[in-house]
Amino acid sequence: MISNNNSESGNCGVEYTKLIDSFSEKIRIKDHCINISTNTSTDTKNSNNSNNNINQDIYTITLVGNGSEPPFNAKGLVLPSLGTLRIIIPAGLEVASHNPQIYTNYHHGTDSTLSFQRDKFYIFHKGNITGYNGNNDLIFEQKIEKYGCFDYYVEWEEVLSKDVKRGEIGTFQINPMLKINQQVLPSESICLQTFLTKCMGPIDQWEKHIENASKLGFNMIHYTPVQEIGESGSSYSIYDQQSISSKIFKGINTKITNEDEKLLALSTFISDAEKKYGVLGMIDLVWNHTANNSAWLNQHPEAGYNTDNSPHLKSAVQLDQALQEYGKTLYGKEINTIDQLNDVIDDVKTKVLPPLKLWEYYVLDIEKEVEIFKNTYFSSGRVKEQIPSSGSTFSPSFLKNIISNPNHERHEQIKSISKNGIIRAPSYERYSLHINLDYTYKVLDTSVTFSNNTTPEEQIQKYRDILSIVNLEIYKDFDHDTEAILKNILERIKYERVSDHGPKLGKITKSKPLLTSYFTTVQYRDPLANNSIREIPLANNGWIFNHNPTIDFASSESRAYLRRDVIIWGDCVKMRYGQSPSDNQWLWNHMKTYTQNMARIFHAIRIDNCHSTPIHLAQYLLDAAREIRPDIYITCELFTGSEEIDYQFVKKLGINSLIREAMQCGDSLEFTRVLYRYGGKPIGSIQEPPIGEYLEKCSSKNIGGGGGGGGGGVVSPNDDYNSKSLKPILPPALFMDCTHDNETPYQKRTIADTIPNAAIVAMSVCAIGSTRGYDEIFPKTVDLVNETRVYNTDVNLSGGILPIRSLLSKIHLELSCNGYDEIHIHQDGNLIFIQRYSPKLNESIFMVAHCSFSTQQQDQDDNKELHVPCKISQFLFGAKITNAHINRNDWNTNTTKLNGIEVDCEIHYYDKVLNQFCQIHEYNDENGALCTTLKLNNFKAGSILFFRGEIPKSNIESIRKIEQLILDENQQLSRSFENVDLIDMNVLLFRINEEEKQVIGHGAYHVQNPVGELSFCGLQGFITELNQIAKYNDLGNQLCENLRKGNWAMDYITGRLDQRVALKPIKQWLNQCFDQLKQLPRHLIPMYFYQIIMTIHRFAINKSIEKMGNSFVRDNDSWFSRALAVTSMQFFGVSTPLISNPNVLEGVKDREASLAAGFPHFATGYMRSWGRDTFISLRGILLVTNRYREAINIIVGFGSCLRFGLIPNLLDCGTKPRFNSRDSVWWYLRSIQDTYNCLPTEKEKDEFLNQTKVYRLFPPANYISPISTISEIIQEILQAHASGIHFREPNAGREIDDRMRDEGFNIDIDLNVTNGFLYGGNRSNCGTWMDKMGESSKANNFGEPATPRDGAPIEITAMLYSTLSWISELYKLDKFKHGGVEIIKSKDGSSNNNNNNNNKTDILTYQDWSQLIETNFEKYYYIPSSGDDKKYIINSNYVHRRYIYKDVVGSANVFSDYQLRPNVCVAMSFAPKLFNEQHANKCIDIIRNSLAGPIGMKTLDPNDPNYHGNYDNSSDSGYKPTSKGFNYHNGPEWVWCYGFFLESIVQFKRFPSISTKNHLINSLLIKHKLYIQNDKRFSLPELTNREGSYCRDSCDSQAWSIGTILASLYQLSITKN
Repeated sequence: MISNNNSESGNCGVEYTKLIDSFSEKIRIKDHCINISTNTSTDTKNSNNSNNNINQDIYTITLVGNGSEPPFNAKGLVLPSLGTLRIIIPAGLEVASHNPQIYTNYHHGTDSTLSFQRDKFYIFHKGNITGYNGNNDLIFEQKIEKYGCFDYYVEWEEVLSKDVKRGEIGTFQINPMLKINQQVLPSESICLQTFLTKCMGPIDQWEKHIENASKLGFNMIHYTPVQEIGESGSSYSIYDQQSISSKIFKGINTKITNEDEKLLALSTFISDAEKKYGVLGMIDLVWNHTANNSAWLNQHPEAGYNTDNSPHLKSAVQLDQALQEYGKTLYGKEINTIDQLNDVIDDVKTKVLPPLKLWEYYVLDIEKEVEIFKNTYFSSGRVKEQIPSSGSTFSPSFLKNIISNPNHERHEQIKSISKNGIIRAPSYERYSLHINLDYTYKVLDTSVTFSNNTTPEEQIQKYRDILSIVNLEIYKDFDHDTEAILKNILERIKYERVSDHGPKLGKITKSKPLLTSYFTTVQYRDPLANNSIREIPLANNGWIFNHNPTIDFASSESRAYLRRDVIIWGDCVKMRYGQSPSDNQWLWNHMKTYTQNMARIFHAIRIDNCHSTPIHLAQYLLDAAREIRPDIYITCELFTGSEEIDYQFVKKLGINSLIREAMQCGDSLEFTRVLYRYGGKPIGSIQEPPIGEYLEKCSSKNIGGGGGGGGGGVVSPNDDYNSKSLKPILPPALFMDCTHDNETPYQKRTIADTIPNAAIVAMSVCAIGSTRGYDEIFPKTVDLVNETRVYNTDVNLSGGILPIRSLLSKIHLELSCNGYDEIHIHQDGNLIFIQRYSPKLNESIFMVAHCSFSTQQQDQDDNKELHVPCKISQFLFGAKITNAHINRNDWNTNTTKLNGIEVDCEIHYYDKVLNQFCQIHEYNDENGALCTTLKLNNFKAGSILFFRGEIPKSNIESIRKIEQLILDENQQLSRSFENVDLIDMNVLLFRINEEEKQVIGHGAYHVQNPVGELSFCGLQGFITELNQIAKYNDLGNQLCENLRKGNWAMDYITGRLDQRVALKPIKQWLNQCFDQLKQLPRHLIPMYFYQIIMTIHRFAINKSIEKMGNSFVRDNDSWFSRALAVTSMQFFGVSTPLISNPNVLEGVKDREASLAAGFPHFATGYMRSWGRDTFISLRGILLVTNRYREAINIIVGFGSCLRFGLIPNLLDCGTKPRFNSRDSVWWYLRSIQDTYNCLPTEKEKDEFLNQTKVYRLFPPANYISPISTISEIIQEILQAHASGIHFREPNAGREIDDRMRDEGFNIDIDLNVTNGFLYGGNRSNCGTWMDKMGESSKANNFGEPATPRDGAPIEITAMLYSTLSWISELYKLDKFKHGGVEIIKSKDGSSNNNNNNNNKTDILTYQDWSQLIETNFEKYYYIPSSGDDKKYIINSNYVHRRYIYKDVVGSANVFSDYQLRPNVCVAMSFAPKLFNEQHANKCIDIIRNSLAGPIGMKTLDPNDPNYHGNYDNSSDSGYKPTSKGFNYHNGPEWVWCYGFFLESIVQFKRFPSISTKNHLINSLLIKHKLYIQNDKRFSLPELTNREGSYCRDSCDSQAWSIGTILASLYQLSITKN
């Protein structure tokens, strides 16, 4: 009835009807779901094969490990819909090169007669690739056209052994699309109602139940088992799985005579329910047990666990029988008190257990075992084990202590025998435990104290003693189990007979025994015993609290039945299936027939007791069900207690939803948590931007890639913007307001909470359900076992809360069908405020519920204010229960019908909720945005309120404009990049905080911690954070919060673009986007901001690659090469000027542009430009990316500071350059050579060498003009080195270096004319890249170079040779006018810089000089086998590793010459002709095994005593080798060296094919790829600590790390095998 306060005379009046009709109008399933053609076959077996449901989406799974391992620890992955599945084996993973094939049990053929076979696998189609070239990811694609759960694995052949290997099995599933009358029903649209079949009456009364359910909005009925049930009357104790209950057909007009007719009648009813009422059917399947009186158990006792097939249960049977006999002695008595209970337990302990002698099932029969020992141990035919000297399983390391501590050995003997020396006879009879003689005798034979100097009598006694102690430990197990037996018996009787919350069974009788029997005895006519009757006990089923469901508690692995751990169901016999059908063929066939019978009739399955169902069995039976109905829907409850185990069930069975129950929530907070966890994305969730024509083209051409938050273009290994990478997700919920076997709101909470509980569930983003009786307010849960009454068919649908149920069902259907898939939940005390939002419609539906968990609930929630984030467009209704007539129609008085508590409800429709439930207040905030406040008014516990909200039309128009701009239909964004160069891109994409501050005075964008300062000022800084947000849909990220609070980020992004004129069009496009974005509700801004930034970033990335113009970058099969090329842009830009003197590079555009060594330490000021770092990097950073002009500018800039024949190491804009580096000039010359070779025409090459003007800041005294050409620079450098370089650094002293000792400022370099090498340096300076100067006074390393490398470092010799060879060739071609250098030769043949009368000038040609080096290189540098030392210049006293090359020749510390370091890789890369190929190959193998780390190269051999792998510059421990980072180059792993390691492999290793070589290189770069994808600066670091571990003192992003690896990949692409 309705309250007098309502204007309607009944709950189903005009306004109610109007509201219901309005929902029906809005629920446009046809607009949002797929219409299935009426021509589609209705045959359920074939209906799934229609391609009409297949969309064009591509879903990807990328394998990991060696390329055969499923990702995410093999968790199951779900395709959101039918489509294309792409499985990727990334390049470089081991199996990629072994011609892998992927197999799946998904059958993609068109033959519909072929049934699914889980163990039959087919080839998973290969994608559109020509083959594996070592660089390309292997792509396997398959159109998925069927629903179900499928497996896949990788198979490959080992090259040497030819063995076929198989990877771990992965799974994928496609949740079915249910259909009602051929119209798709989204799974989250399910509104389910549970009926106890036994309470529905005969089938001719069912239609009225279904009609009523349909009118209430339910579209699926869950039927408990329809089979004949057992003697207990329990709905889940099935008497015969293949027999439909005769009670269903009792008294009906149509005569049903056999099972086929029953099945047909049931099938017809379920089909008609769909056709007539739009209601699908779900059935319970019970596989774990059968009724204890199932007739077929007498013929098939093997179907259960009995003492024949499970003899380990014999002791449990003995105990159970004794307890049953004892219970009979108590018939007629009651146990009502704890004292009475304790008396029973004392009887069990003293009278029942002792006569059973259960310990005999546990322990050894010592006398019997000793007798066996006497007869066998001393037998002359027995071969005794010898006591081994060491290293045996039976000779422990403690043997040395045996004499002094013999008891220790005895303890180990006992421990060993207890663990491995006892075996159980398969009969499991008393004393079935025996000694494993083979094992135990080995233990004794190898025992010094047992075997030596002892008589047989002594050994027998010792043996007896050992067994006694072994038995003692076993007795402890028995004692523990006895305690468990007594405790479990006590707790069970206490619950059933004493506790207030238990059933209080009363007198002990046959029907209510003291203890339910653990076993059911069947009468089996044994054909092997003349058909005599044999009684066989079968284990009953039950459950164990907190039990691991993967362990069968009735198996021999468990003693649960003996210990009485099982809470037993006396009416159910547990089924014993074994591991496959062959173990119990009859039972498997029986249950398969049962399952398929139900699958033919019902649309969905609920697996009863799923967590206790063996997974392999459930797979088999579900496969059988899907064979009949491929789109069958599977749900279950899982009580595993472990999310990981839940994942196993879900992925292996293809479960479509897990049943969750709202009534399990103890308060509003927990209710809110459950809602968040089990359904829906947050409002404003990140969605990938729409892809316009340009990006679509880029994606198809593999120019860029990476959808799904991959990071704009080349960041991702997936080069298709339209593909979606699959990730594990929580299984969807089937969220029940109350299940049929748990307490009702009246029992557990309050009647008033019935409505809020159902309303909250209706707002969840998942399938929902209820149970019959919930809406009629049954005061108790219907008894599954004893209830005999039936449901009432004459239900007043306009009474009580039933009209509210109809409204809730309609709301849920609208929410799910119209795309309201985003949700926000706010909980305040007992108020729960839910918003469901549809991004498609830009509309919301809101609900407020005031929960009523307790009648004692004291809350102040009646009149609270709530913020509504949009305009309230329409109030729908508000409702609450106002009165409950609890005594009017008592639950127990009606003996034939189930009836509930009558209640009065107050329902208000539309605006009539105002003043009754709430008031609203609308206003505009400081930004002009509309704000709405909902003021609750007397909103008592038990009240609900629903209303609609909408975004203003102006906001919707803004969203449309943003989408148009993103799609770039008029190519505005594409055109805005026309005049943008790569230095502009550096500003747009990158620039770190320090760079930006230097240029415009303020730095990177900063948000609240933990995000803090963004990694870049440009778009990449935002992209790095947005990628993380998208990856986890983390709208709680502080950047999202910042965006919601204000427009500062947008203004920052556009404001900084004024730095570059070419960026103005991009700024205009962004302003157009942001102008619209600023109009949107604040909670939507992060998502659209993501789409805008992601789009422009993708454009910028792809346009940058186009502007590089290099086919190696643009068309490379490897995304990683493109990623490195994009990363290269971050280092070259305008910040600290390259050279401050305006005469240098006069008139050149962006003449101030320079190359930063790394971030953040080397970004600006004098620390930005380093000669060595610049020219190690230049080849990859500028030349591979076709930035030849920029490379020449850098060469000119450093050339302008040439002095003493050297270029500066620290440039400092040319103002105070430092000339303390011996190797920088050789990197410089190598860069000149590389630049020359890259220039496309001979004219450009000539202009570069002979016409490029270098304005000299430090011209030699004899120069007439301050202008030099590059050729003149080269000649000057070579001549200076040939003549000898000797000077003291300008401004030497603390002004330029406060750590250097005085001697270190002296720079000396000389040519040795006998071998052609350049020697230089001293023990007080460090003139190569290994330039760590000691800083610790405490450790006494202050001012001491850690790695001076004085002498002739191997990489300098190689670069010298490379330069000489190149210049010599140019000279021959008349492209370089100097053929050599002048040297002053003394009479003894050595070079001498002192020009006196005893010396004469000579010409050393470049050809002769290079030949001199080539002749001597191996002799001086190679360290051969010891037998060949005489052929080389070797001091064998210092050799500690052979078959390598010296790091240095001629250092003062001779030991350091012989150290293994990665510098040899530079030499191999630049001067391969110097090396003997066999020697180089062997050396590379040693380097790979000893120096190669995950992403960097160890800077010193780990076997070297000076190796220390972890660098910590702040630690001043006093330990000299590491204090203040003294070990900077003595172990830590530097990434730039890795590029030359790869290049040395390219130069020297020979492979069967190019693809084999490519594969090896890619396999060595796997960690680099992972690193760059996850790095905040989208880069590689300067160095790492030991084995790739993080080094906090390293630069996050280092130019030479990127440059050398990119260069090595380019070298790989052009080098022939």
